[in-house]
Amino acid sequence: MKFWQYISFFSFVFLAVLMTSCEVESVKKSVYHWETDFNLNADEEAFLVKEEISTIYTKFFDVTLNANMEAIPVAKVNFVTAPQQEIVPVVYIVTDVFKALDSVAIKKLATNIYEQLVQLNPQDKFSEIQVDCDWMASIADRYFYFLTELKSLMGETELSCTIRLYQYKYPDLTGVPPVDKGALMYYNMGEILSYSETNSILNNEIGEQYLGFGEYPLPLDFALPNFSWSLLYRYGEFQQIMPNISEAMLADSSLFTLKENQYYMVKKDTLIQNVFLRYGDEIRYENCEESELIYAAELLSHEKNQNHTNLLFYDLKPNLVNESDKIDRVFAAF
Repeated sequence: MKFWQYISFFSFVFLAVLMTSCEVESVKKSVYHWETDFNLNADEEAFLVKEEISTIYTKFFDVTLNANMEAIPVAKVNFVTAPQQEIVPVVYIVTDVFKALDSVAIKKLATNIYEQLVQLNPQDKFSEIQVDCDWMASIADRYFYFLTELKSLMGETELSCTIRLYQYKYPDLTGVPPVDKGALMYYNMGEILSYSETNSILNNEIGEQYLGFGEYPLPLDFALPNFSWSLLYRYGEFQQIMPNISEAMLADSSLFTLKENQYYMVKKDTLIQNVFLRYGDEIRYENCEESELIYAAELLSHEKNQNHTNLLFYDLKPNLVNESDKIDRVFAAF
């Protein structure tokens, strides 16, 4: 082989390796939108532009059972403003639906859901549809049959579904859904009912226990949280989630006392954000610290298994919009 042929050959190999490595590192940012009204304000639009977010995974509706044990859509999305980004519709389905319906009803459900998505779609077409259902082994056959029927209606559109951590770790027990790809939901892994829990939204000590067990059989995107909430406990028993009670509200010393265990104790009966609080009630405030999110992103970076990975943030709310720098650092860690 002549000298110039050696040069050409090694140049080709170098370029091939370079192109392959660039493909592996292809990651984009997306967000979830979970509110019923799709009504983006100027700050949200500016955030999406700054972060170069071109896709919004938008919950179109929930599917639940009515009194007659029929599956019906509820909380349908209302597009107040026209989306400037690509919309991926998400449908949340409660597990009771697949416990109650037979195969005939499930096939009809797939048709009804697809037709409803098309009707609600503010854009010309979908590139992807995502289904969110926390299935377990006992309903896997029915759920997977539904996914197969839905996929048969979608043509070239990609079908994805959410994957919880236990489904990710134990695919042999829970099954692998018949979809094009999954979205691993790396949040809400703690025990929300437990008074001794420190953070039920993001707990990396728990999350780590579900990672590193081999490549999942489906290509995966990954979802991280960036939200906060307050949890109400009475006599040590969980009562409810209070998403709108912020840490700033809990800093009101006329109403709350911060205890050594980081719970806020209610000092007197009061009504706040339409929630009645009794003297002695305790509130645990939970959020997503930047250091924990960066560590989570680093953990998940070792689980990537496709050339073009999507990192989704849940969800498009003020705390996400106001923390652009934080999101950048988390994304860089991934």
